[in-house]
Amino acid sequence: MTDLLFWFLVSQTVSALPTMAPGTEVRLVSQDLLAIYASARVEQGLLAFNNPLTPDLEVRLLIFPPNATDQERASALSGAQALVGRVSAEGDDLVVQFPELGGPLSFRKWLAEERGLVLVLPSP
Repeated sequence: MTDLLFWFLVSQTVSALPTMAPGTEVRLVSQDLLAIYASARVEQGLLAFNNPLTPDLEVRLLIFPPNATDQERASALSGAQALVGRVSAEGDDLVVQFPELGGPLSFRKWLAEERGLVLVLPSP
């Protein structure tokens, strides 16, 4: 029952996130948005990042829909829509902060359960 309530709250909180259709690009960048640590594009049911990430690294997730307009890219790059997260201690997940949930959320679990995608992070 608790898990069901949790996922109801998650779905309400993150309903504004993109559908993650094929071609959606996700960039993991520094907190100041200046350094790009890794990027990935949704392809064949996977969101596979191109670079290994340091465990416990703080990141921002920028999500660009497929064929994003210049305005959509500018909005994502402004930082207003950037999600705040951290690479898990094991380096195999992204732990995203949603203040509305009162705690972190596994990006891997959310992608799998809400979008049917597999998150792939190369080993450091």
